[in-house]
Amino acid sequence: MEKKSSLIESPTFTKILSFFLALILWFFVAGDRQNTLGIETRRTFEEIPLVCRNLGDDLVVVEKVDSVTISLEGIQAAFDGLTPADLEAYVDLNGKKEGRHEMRINATAPPGMSIVRIEPAGTIVVLEDLIALQMPVQGEFGGENRNGMVINESVFEPQQVFVQGPRHKVDLTDRVVFYLDIETLTGVVRKSLPLYPVDNMGRVVSGVTISPEVVNIEVNFAFPRKELSVEAVLKENGLEVETINIEPPVVVVQGPESLLDETAVILTEEIDLQKWESGMTEEIPLVFPEGITPLENNTVLVRIYLAED
Repeated sequence: MEKKSSLIESPTFTKILSFFLALILWFFVAGDRQNTLGIETRRTFEEIPLVCRNLGDDLVVVEKVDSVTISLEGIQAAFDGLTPADLEAYVDLNGKKEGRHEMRINATAPPGMSIVRIEPAGTIVVLEDLIALQMPVQGEFGGENRNGMVINESVFEPQQVFVQGPRHKVDLTDRVVFYLDIETLTGVVRKSLPLYPVDNMGRVVSGVTISPEVVNIEVNFAFPRKELSVEAVLKENGLEVETINIEPPVVVVQGPESLLDETAVILTEEIDLQKWESGMTEEIPLVFPEGITPLENNTVLVRIYLAED
């Protein structure tokens, strides 16, 4: 026991113990001092969106860099929980007009840290006047109707809209259109359809807005119509006819286009002249091919003059 006690109480042991305690304390103090002073604590954040401040209401940005890289320096604790969403890079456009401007990029640093570097440090910003132009709406109907119908009538509202955007984009816009595929449509169709700004080649122009954005349309589908001459059909009975008057001589019919193309005339029912007196007028029904219907008349008045013996 005396030997162990004397070792602890010896000056050499006390010096060694003091040295180790001082060394441990130094590590704690040095580490805390490093955090306090921010020595060599640096982080870089990429893809920070570049925003524009103080942009005039009548201007729009058509060219600039989209994002930057920001390097920050600060104490380690200040970086805890920090994300790119907490950072902001910006250009100040106060007082700038339409044209091309060389701008310095700025950034805001969170408390406890400073900005070491912004890459790139500047950008070219191109501004254009924001303009609005009134344009007519046009309909473009696509496809071939399976039922052989065509558009009999179409109405839509609005017929005029405003196209707004950068000057060069609005100048590029040739017209505003809506698209309707008529392949399977019949009867009366009512729809709300989006509107698209297109150039003179029919390509959609991006970067502009339309107000209002949709059009309400009503389209009436019907079979195509055709005027056809009427011919009287006479029963063969040896009687000679001098003249035949038919009123009306032409009727309007409707049906699938393919059937109309195959039909040249509309015939009456067969007329028996044995029961006919010369100069007599009779109402005679018309005979319509299957699939073809009259628009108004389904009979005609026929007056026949028989040749005298």
